[in-house]
This record gives sequence, structure tokens and C-alpha cells, in this order.
Amino acid sequence: MRNLKPYNESTTDFFDSLIAAKKKSKNDPGYLARIALYRTGIITAYGTYDAHIAANSLVSAAAVGYESPEKDDLIRLYHYKAKIFQELKIKLTTDEYNRLINTCQNCTINAVNSFDHVLPKDEFSEFAVNPKNLFPSCTECNGYKSKNWRRAGNALFLNLLLDVLPQEQYLFAEPAIVNGDIKVRYKVDNPHGIDPDLFKLIDSHYDKLHLSKRFTENSGDIISELVHSILSVKDVLGEADIRNMVITKAELDMKKYGRNYWKAITSAALIGSDEFYSYALRQG
Repeated sequence: MRNLKPYNESTTDFFDSLIAAKKKSKNDPGYLARIALYRTGIITAYGTYDAHIAANSLVSAAAVGYESPEKDDLIRLYHYKAKIFQELKIKLTTDEYNRLINTCQNCTINAVNSFDHVLPKDEFSEFAVNPKNLFPSCTECNGYKSKNWRRAGNALFLNLLLDVLPQEQYLFAEPAIVNGDIKVRYKVDNPHGIDPDLFKLIDSHYDKLHLSKRFTENSGDIISELVHSILSVKDVLGEADIRNMVITKAELDMKKYGRNYWKAITSAALIGSDEFYSYALRQG
């Protein structure tokens, strides 16, 4: 899990470009004319959104309160597969090495195939196409989040465009032999003194997206790949060298994908387990 770069261009220009690219609908010829009437209110709302970002207060945002048919018109502007949104996805997911990060950073499991609306579009239809309100995500994470994004004035999910992730480790993998097979369980903990409010948000994010369970369900491929890697070099490298090789790769992955990248955390925990190492050798 890592932060993605926020959108730093004009949201007004983005909105106008989106409208300019829209074709007149045969079934609803008055649609674009209606959108033009909403423009002033939408641009004003975008300014309010920017003010919330500057004050780090998105969690306290109040919706304009559009009702149908206005609300339906605004939500209709959003279409993930439209060219302008695909270009936005590329812009937000291109890293400092000019490489695409096509893995959902909400979970670091699935591929990006949607946008997460930081403020849900059903409640905040005015931000349905605000590029600062769109975070590349997977549909599974989107489904878990749905409309439930805050409780009692507190955010329930990380905003990886704004919330700065800590460098300290908070995700831990615990491998164990169960009925002759290797299993990995995960937990979120705070032994390194992460700010309590930030850790509470991290813990909520992992809990609400069921990440520990999903990591366990997807850990089999990591186990198999690591077993195969060990078996492929065990006759030419000593145990210490093999362990160091795996740790080095895990550290490089953490540097690229985040300190708490679950795959790197898993590899490091496995290679550090004598039970796992013996298990891997038995697979040969």
C-alpha cells in the first residue's frame, strides 16, 4: 500500500473538458443544456472541496443536497470507461519512474478497474466527476466501502491521495504449519508508536475492507512462489544466502510498493520461519 500522487491541475478545466467531450443524446436532447445550468454551482462546490483539502477536513464536508432529477444528471456524467477517466487513471497511477501502478492501493490485491469516490457520489453528486474525489480502486474494495465512509465525524477509510502513510511497520504476517500445510494469518498492530489517530484510521481501513482475511485467502501464490524459488537454488546456495536473497527482494519491494506491502511482509515472515524453511525443503 502506498500513496498515489493527488490531482494538481484545474478541476474546472477537467469538468469543462468532460462536458465538451460529451455528445448530444438522441434519447435526452436537453441533457447537456441542463448540465450547463448546473455548472456555476458545481464549480463553487469544487472550490469548497479544495478548501476542505487545504484544511484536512473532508470528513466534515456537507453535501449540497441535490435531489433527482439534478442528482441523476450529475451522477450520469461519471463513466469509468470514458476516455477522460482512463486518462485520469493513468495520470494518477504513473509513478516517479514513469511506470503504471495497476494494483488497487486500497487493498494491494486486485487490479484497478474502477474509481473509488472519496466522498460517495450518491451522497455528494456534485463531486461525481471531481478528479480530486476519484481514487483508482478495484470493484471489490468499492463494494465494501459503498456509502459507509464516516461514523460519528470520523473517517472509516484511508484517503491515499491525502493521508500520509507511516514508515513504521503496522502489518504483520504470522506463518504456521496447520495440518501439515503452511498457513499465514495477518494482524494490524502498533508496536512502533504510530500516531494513535492515524493508526485508528489504518486499523479501520483494514477492518472494513476485510484485508487480513483477503490476504490470507491470496497468500497461497506467495507461498508456492517462495517454495519454488528455494528449491530452484538450494543446491547452489547455502541457507543463509537464500534467506538473505529473499529478504533483500522483500526490502526492495517495500521501498517501491510501501513499507507495509503485504506480499513483501509475507515473504519476509516466511523466510524468517524455520518451520517454513523446513516445509519448503520437504516439497522437493
